[in-house]
Amino acid sequence: MSRDSENRASSLSRPASTVSSPEGSEPKAANRSKANIRVSLACVQCRSKHIKCDATLPACNRCQQEDKPCFYAKSRRGIRDPKKRSLISDKPPAVSSGTFFSAPNSRSVVSCAHSQHDLPGGWSISPEPHASVSPKNEKEVLLDLFYSYFQPSYPCLPPKRFFIRHIDADPDSYHFLLSVINFCGSLYSTGIPSDDLREAAYSAACASLPFTVQSVQGLLLMSIAAFGEMKFEHHDGLSTRAVNMAIGLGMDRRTFAEGASDSILAESYRRTWWCLTFQDSARSLCDAAPHLPITEVNSDVDLPCEEWEYDSGIIPQPMTQSQYETQVSIGQADFSSMAYLIDICKIQTDLVLPFHDAPEEKKPEMFERADSRICDWLRRVPKWKMDLVDPDGVVDVVLYHGIAIAHVNRLRLRQHTPRNGINIRDYFPLGPAKGPDRKGQMVKGFGWNPYPTDIQAANSFCDLFRRPFPTRSLRAIFAVGALRVALAYLDACVFLGLDSPVFREALNRLVQILTAHGETWPLSRRIADDVRLVAKEYLTPRTSQSWTPGLSDPSAWAAAAAVTGTAVAVPTTLITEAPSIAPTFGFEPYQQVCQVESWAMGDSNWPALTDIYHQ
Repeated sequence: MSRDSENRASSLSRPASTVSSPEGSEPKAANRSKANIRVSLACVQCRSKHIKCDATLPACNRCQQEDKPCFYAKSRRGIRDPKKRSLISDKPPAVSSGTFFSAPNSRSVVSCAHSQHDLPGGWSISPEPHASVSPKNEKEVLLDLFYSYFQPSYPCLPPKRFFIRHIDADPDSYHFLLSVINFCGSLYSTGIPSDDLREAAYSAACASLPFTVQSVQGLLLMSIAAFGEMKFEHHDGLSTRAVNMAIGLGMDRRTFAEGASDSILAESYRRTWWCLTFQDSARSLCDAAPHLPITEVNSDVDLPCEEWEYDSGIIPQPMTQSQYETQVSIGQADFSSMAYLIDICKIQTDLVLPFHDAPEEKKPEMFERADSRICDWLRRVPKWKMDLVDPDGVVDVVLYHGIAIAHVNRLRLRQHTPRNGINIRDYFPLGPAKGPDRKGQMVKGFGWNPYPTDIQAANSFCDLFRRPFPTRSLRAIFAVGALRVALAYLDACVFLGLDSPVFREALNRLVQILTAHGETWPLSRRIADDVRLVAKEYLTPRTSQSWTPGLSDPSAWAAAAAVTGTAVAVPTTLITEAPSIAPTFGFEPYQQVCQVESWAMGDSNWPALTDIYHQ
């Protein structure tokens, strides 16, 4: 940290940026609207000036009279009428790229593939764009790729058009950050090599850096990329350096953002701080390293706004943490997606992570508290937000990660403590926990689910992929959560006597999704390979309709070996006791028709599930 201290005095005296507010003549306070007042639809021009808008479509009367371009910010709470929605233009006037990008009017060169990668049972992987290099400006391609795939999961930088303005106004402050953006963008390109960009970014990140917010953002993004590339030592060092620099700058205090030159930068500073806390909370799931110093900081940074507000440049008055807690206590549930993500990460850090290290006598109470808080969080998220994809096809990637974290933490509470980390091949033989929740629901009624709670959480996680998500835009840490889900299904099939084609197919899909995600991140590719190998080693092939699933009876292995003509090695330490789920509830767990929520498929309708087990 001494190399950063050399630059601290001069950097603190220099403002981070001299760019004025997005509208040019409005003071910072004028760009904010009352957060607790639900305004009617108004165009961006009228809202930015705090004047009444008649909301005429496709252009309001005031903008027509003043001959100004009229556009409306896309809102998930906006117009529901598809006819009116089709009249709205959410494309702001073109912004010149200035001196940094040489082609102001050039178009994005990212083209989408036309083939849909569909998976059985309603799951889908969205078509992945293939980037081709344009001779106009390679930097534009990399910036487009970064904002298309990396930024949605870590939306800490200003929206692209505002970011370009800041670069043009103060290019010297952005050299390191731009080198990181170029490298991260190249990870999503098939036409631009990453090797030289990777070396340049890592070299710059390990060198002396100015004591600025841009350096903090660059270090944060590099630590995320290092984690996805399984460079865990680099990840630890870069994350710690970013946090120490942010604390040294005072980014943990709300007054730091309030001192920004415009509301866009202020929102970016708040988001940067919270993204640092996300990264610390997320990497603790795989025990990559001890907690960062950020866990010891009592921060009062305000909560970020909605993504559509951030993209439009109309930043409302930020909500404080105390205001959020007060509104939650009185039953309010209308918050930004990042506010919900911050809340579930706090539950993870404060309640879930300490559970496994707690004394045995305190675990039941801690378990109930943590699990009830997660369930309460899931209940509080509004249904319209739970849809995740709005009528225009825009995916709420931020809230997706929050919901995924909630389900993964319910799994983590129920999984055996020694089975942590990402080396599933080493710890899978240890078997599942016998912990406080190894039973299914006791009440049979409408919608009754016979599976244990961890299987229900795994199913809920997998249900997220019924939506056409752009797989590449998911965080690198997504692979660790998917590993927890795969572990739940493997336990069900191997140890709990719940083997069924539903769970095998779920494993199959998870491996395919991780493989697609692994085209960008080696961590996902490694986890996909490990899950495939564990499934191949411990799951017997389903040779006939009369075969009895489960591994509780060694004779099943012998029968499988006799049919296939191959030896099936069964470790004698895998099963210590017969599963007791079926007798408790009086149902046959191996029915020919298996149902997971809205799916009901007979064995004859399922495809051959051999690609995991026989590769």
